[in-house]
Amino acid sequence: MDEKNGTERIKQLEELLKEQQQSARLLVRRDLELARANEKLQEFDEIKSNFISVVAHQLRTPLSGIKWTLNMLLNGDLGALNNDQKTFLMKSYESNNRMITLINDMLDTDRIQSGKMHYGFRYINIVDLLDNVLFEISPEAIKRNISIEFKRKLENLPQVYVDPETMRAALQNLLENAIKYTIESGKIVLDVEQVEDMLQISINDTGIGIPEDQKKKIFERFFRGRNAVKRETDGSGLGLYIAKTIVEKHGGTIWFESEENKGTTFYFTVPIKIEDIKKN
Repeated sequence: MDEKNGTERIKQLEELLKEQQQSARLLVRRDLELARANEKLQEFDEIKSNFISVVAHQLRTPLSGIKWTLNMLLNGDLGALNNDQKTFLMKSYESNNRMITLINDMLDTDRIQSGKMHYGFRYINIVDLLDNVLFEISPEAIKRNISIEFKRKLENLPQVYVDPETMRAALQNLLENAIKYTIESGKIVLDVEQVEDMLQISINDTGIGIPEDQKKKIFERFFRGRNAVKRETDGSGLGLYIAKTIVEKHGGTIWFESEENKGTTFYFTVPIKIEDIKKN
């Protein structure tokens, strides 16, 4: 009996070994297939990225030329215009600007996804950067009779370690959204404070707010809240996605508090200059 049992045991072990070898071969084959599929996906992604880049640049060039021409007309460089002509030209100018913004958002999103976004980190004063962005977007706020103010005096704040260009884009997206979705004669309040080894920036508005059931999707690409679409039909739904990606690339965090029809506050953090952390 012992010899018979031993023979059966050997056969079982041999069969088990064959099954394991077969499974191993299947796993190796599957790994090769997955590797080839991954290579194909990377090739397709590169083709897609190149296509978007070429098309976007090809569109941006004539649109920039149109913007320049419209600007000359509006400034009276090519002759005087009556009020009706100025009104129609201004509408064309604004539409052209929206197209350029959309193309820039598409290019930024593609660079982020493909890992081609360039970051040149250095130490800067975040308040100076905020002031520069506010100077650029203030005409739209004035046009809508929206006041922008700082909650406290922003003095003696430590420097932050950021890439100025991409951080400017993040700030601009957040501030433009605040203006766009704030009711006329509304208010936007900015604040910057040190929280441990970070500076925390907040942008509070008295706008339309974010519906409760849509808050989870707010940072997704191309997503726009239903009330946002009703208020502003134009929009790419890329601004918050871009801002979130940039903030996280800097080692920070972004979040928000919002109540529909009452307003929204976006918060985000950026790392403080190391030397200043030690002083505090």
